[in-house]
Amino acid sequence: MPACAWVNGSFVSGDEPCLGFRERGFLYGDGLFETVRVYQGKPFALKQHLARLREGCQVLKIPYPREEIEKGLQEVLGSGELQEGTLRITVTRGEAGRGLLPSSDTKPTVVISAHVGEPYSAEAYERGFRAVTVSFPRNQFSPLVSLKSLNFLENVLGRLEAAGCGADEGIFLNLKGEVAEGTISNLFLVFPGDLIVTPHLESGILPGITREIVIRLARERGFTVEEKAVFPEDFRRAQEAFLTNSLLEVMPLVAVDGREIDSGKPGCVAPLLRKAYQGYVFQSVAAGE
Repeated sequence: MPACAWVNGSFVSGDEPCLGFRERGFLYGDGLFETVRVYQGKPFALKQHLARLREGCQVLKIPYPREEIEKGLQEVLGSGELQEGTLRITVTRGEAGRGLLPSSDTKPTVVISAHVGEPYSAEAYERGFRAVTVSFPRNQFSPLVSLKSLNFLENVLGRLEAAGCGADEGIFLNLKGEVAEGTISNLFLVFPGDLIVTPHLESGILPGITREIVIRLARERGFTVEEKAVFPEDFRRAQEAFLTNSLLEVMPLVAVDGREIDSGKPGCVAPLLRKAYQGYVFQSVAAGE
């Protein structure tokens, strides 16, 4: 698939100027995005992603551009060139004059880009991710913490810290010292007795769509899943841990801050739930959901 994107009704190439210098997404990070996995040419959980995007627009008081998004998705997917890959849907407040307060007639900008290929290799799942704790906290009281906002600099800085330590992911603690989430992922810990624990929403996390699906699939398979406060020392007691997001699906987490979780190798629960997740995905795709 050529390197291009759908921007406000037209396809543009990767090196073609397409946004004005008054674009508030560029100036202030004034917007939102969703990352959608595409399987067999069909976007998975698209309704949930668009619902979260719509709710985020309501919080930011951006008029939700439903018709533009639907048109863009139809045109991007209509070519049939994206069979396995990723869609990114970006909505900004649009172009406006100087100052923080936009005019009431500001029209949202819609950008839809496609990326072909599997996001992560089979070797990554066999090896598992290693993580480090980010040096600065996540503010669980911020109105942005539950939004997929373009204000992603905390996540960028956290990911840079992790990479500097040779880790795959950075983990945020909140202002109370509780485990919140990764820079790109939600967290789960597995304990004896088929108990799975994940930080509750009040910890300061994005309400992940994959997180919600995995919780349901785990409960259907007899696991007890608790959403509660999680602390750094809980990693020392866990039998295994894993991360979730739309691209990772279910990724084993094998070490935090240089300390291995149990054996330091992927356990059996993460692969089991990833298999269940993929089964659910392909069932949904086949049903056209």
